[in-house]
Amino acid sequence: MGQAAGAAVTHKDSGNGHCSLKQLSWGFSSMQGWRPRMEDSHFAFAHLDGDWADTAAFAVLDGHGGREVAFFCQHRLPSAIARHPRADPEAALRKAFEGMDELLCRPEEQSYLQSFTGATRNGSKMLSDARRVGCTAVVCLVQSERLIVANAGDSRAVLSREGFAVPLSEDHKPTLPAERDRIQKAGGVVERQQIGKFIQHRVNGNLNLSRTIGDLDYKRNSALRMSEQIISSTPDVTHFQREARDDFVLLACDGIWEAMSSQDVVDFVNQRLKKHAAAEGPLSNIMEELLDHCLAPDLAASGGVGGDNMTALLVLLQPRFGLISQAQSTTSHCSPKATAWCSCH
Repeated sequence: MGQAAGAAVTHKDSGNGHCSLKQLSWGFSSMQGWRPRMEDSHFAFAHLDGDWADTAAFAVLDGHGGREVAFFCQHRLPSAIARHPRADPEAALRKAFEGMDELLCRPEEQSYLQSFTGATRNGSKMLSDARRVGCTAVVCLVQSERLIVANAGDSRAVLSREGFAVPLSEDHKPTLPAERDRIQKAGGVVERQQIGKFIQHRVNGNLNLSRTIGDLDYKRNSALRMSEQIISSTPDVTHFQREARDDFVLLACDGIWEAMSSQDVVDFVNQRLKKHAAAEGPLSNIMEELLDHCLAPDLAASGGVGGDNMTALLVLLQPRFGLISQAQSTTSHCSPKATAWCSCH
């Protein structure tokens, strides 16, 4: 997220990974686009630590107000999940998300947080007020029999099941009745704003989403639980039983979903999977094509749609497409003991 810049930056950071034991392949791509700097982040792990070794973890983190919180969560959130018992993944994810806000409040974490401050396209540093920086987070844990998805914000996870888009998360917008009710009970307001032909609803006239990690200025009421604050970091957590019909999971920030529907994205990917499998191409190629497809060639003509940072992460759940994620780079971070069964190194 952020203000639009004068020209789109179309360079992409892409990578791939593969875990043969779990029969998983994945590819991702990120692009700055029209924004003055890149504020998205992500992670992809073939397994988490401790008793979560059977669990792969994937996430997209969409920053706003700066990139610091998104990058902070990229490094802190996976280990925070793994510190909690695997027997209760819903509690583990909820505590890990809320725990990020607790860490962000600690004075000893501030230098680490500021270490992620990035430069704009002209090379200048943009020092952000940590109280006003935040990120969305959508996390998908993949186990042999189920998917567990945690979401706070408007990044989204979608499952392709025999080519049909199955929503794995719900976008947290302030127009949702339950979200609006919480915001108002906590003392916030939802303001309607119109820019041209587009109408948005913003919390206290600022954020156009109702759950985030960070944004600590909205979370100061000590009499309220985290789930009751104006902006909450408490995620929705949903379990989905895996089926033989499942093709892939795609996680992406709202820069993708503003330009395409979930079904359109599922169709786009499915149309390209067989071609890429035949060519033994990396999955990240498909994600790069998706980003290019969503990017607005003319930001003024599009009314701003297609002008955001974009990140998309594709996770194949079926080997029938071929193991086509030949690594250019990887964010799998497998431990040495895992290399016998995970080929991401």
